[in-house]
Amino acid sequence: FQVGLISGTAFMLIGLLVLVVGFLVPPKIEALGKDDFVVVDTRAIQFNGSLEICKLAGAILFCIGGSTMAACLLMSAFAKSYSKEEKYLQQRFKERIADLKAHANPVTKAPAPGDSKIPVTLSKVQNVQPLSET
Repeated sequence: FQVGLISGTAFMLIGLLVLVVGFLVPPKIEALGKDDFVVVDTRAIQFNGSLEICKLAGAILFCIGGSTMAACLLMSAFAKSYSKEEKYLQQRFKERIADLKAHANPVTKAPAPGDSKIPVTLSKVQNVQPLSET
């Protein structure tokens, strides 16, 4: 799991770096000129195409790295390879919970009307809404 997690992190970081480079490097101007006379720069076209490929590759690497990390985290969470010490601690915890439930006195009857222990009682209810004048 750790190897997959480390490789997923590496793919994500590389993908993020390539993606940032693709977006932060400014594209070159492909065509210069005026109305009838236009000069097309083929190197600028190739450079801008490379920037687009860089963006796409960065996004793909980022997604692959994130998916790998998520898969490794899920596999490690669902793995059933507990050590003997973990199983012993789980068993002790279950026994302590069972002891607490056995010694607790559950309430089996409702309190009597005079046994209520509400700290404040209202002797008179007052209406707070104004009276309607109709």
